[in-house]
Amino acid sequence: RIPLDTWASYENSLSAKPVATKTIINVVIYLLGDWLSQTIFTGADVLDFDAGRTLRNGLIGACFGPAVHEYYEFSDWILPVDGSTLGVTNRAFKILMDQSLYLSVKCSIYILAVGVLSGEGLEDSAENVRTRIKPIMFTAWKFWPLVHCVTYGLIPARHRILWVNSVDLVWNAILAGFASDDEDGDSEAGTPDSDSDGERGAEAVTIDVTSKAVEPARL
Repeated sequence: RIPLDTWASYENSLSAKPVATKTIINVVIYLLGDWLSQTIFTGADVLDFDAGRTLRNGLIGACFGPAVHEYYEFSDWILPVDGSTLGVTNRAFKILMDQSLYLSVKCSIYILAVGVLSGEGLEDSAENVRTRIKPIMFTAWKFWPLVHCVTYGLIPARHRILWVNSVDLVWNAILAGFASDDEDGDSEAGTPDSDSDGERGAEAVTIDVTSKAVEPARL
């Protein structure tokens, strides 16, 4: 009874305030994703985490919420999935657009925002984007295309952000580890190390940025 009532409340909220509802969910997912990357996925105590870093991720999630909503609206507008032939073709184009333009832009902004909000200079943050975007993209291509086959093949349009946000709980833990890699490494080593990438949040999945390998602990 409670799950049904909760779902009904979500449906009503989604109809009345779609952007606000999706943004709130986005914030929760970003907070949980970063917390998981610092605790559960590293085997650390659930209270042993950097609250400031987690809150920064929540802020980024709040900023991304409306943008992600508009992106999916735009995607459905230019690439409708009605009809059998056109639908299959457009679903493929949607996945291609997601995994190229959208993914690269969103991840770049995320890494840049994490750096700036944690006190790094804009130039250093931009260098982090150049260093990390390639391994992140390679990791995403192992993860998201299959997810989006479900997104655009089975999930109704109004629930796609909820579905993607649910999967994002895992992905944001991965991304938080990548984006936060230098911060913990700098605090341990005292100086930045662009070759080793600091192992900041990457321990959560044993990320080796140099070899572009990611253990599937968060996948």
